[in-house]
Amino acid sequence: MGFLIFLIGIGILLVFIELLILPGFGAAGVPGCLLISIAVGIAWWKFGFQTALTYTGATLVGVIPLAIVGLSVIRATPAGKAFILGATQDKAEGFHAAPSELASLVGKSGKALTPLRPAGAALISGHRVDIVTQGEFVPADTEIEVIFVEGSRVVVRSLQ
Repeated sequence: MGFLIFLIGIGILLVFIELLILPGFGAAGVPGCLLISIAVGIAWWKFGFQTALTYTGATLVGVIPLAIVGLSVIRATPAGKAFILGATQDKAEGFHAAPSELASLVGKSGKALTPLRPAGAALISGHRVDIVTQGEFVPADTEIEVIFVEGSRVVVRSLQ
């Protein structure tokens, strides 16, 4: 029975690694789920459903706190830092958020300089602005209005 507990524990650990460290899904999550399923299936077949659930629950109660503590310790090691991005984007290093003046464009109208398919450019309040529609095609030289701004994304609609 100890081997089955070990398989369940390794499976849970692989699922935690998938959730907290590795991007995407599959590299550790699928083998982890398979190990858990196989171990529970064997325990159910050999010892009965009640015993399989008891051992699985006991393993979860023991492994989850150990996995959380272990993975937070791994993040501080050089191997853990190889998986986790530690870089920040500071203003002093030249990184800037979207211009705040874009937010002031909401409700203003202008003229499409290029066809919007759905992205293009427009002249709004005397400034050339990269814009996007909500999916519709808008020909060039059409009057447009800014609906909302998300970061540096200016969303417009046609006034014609």
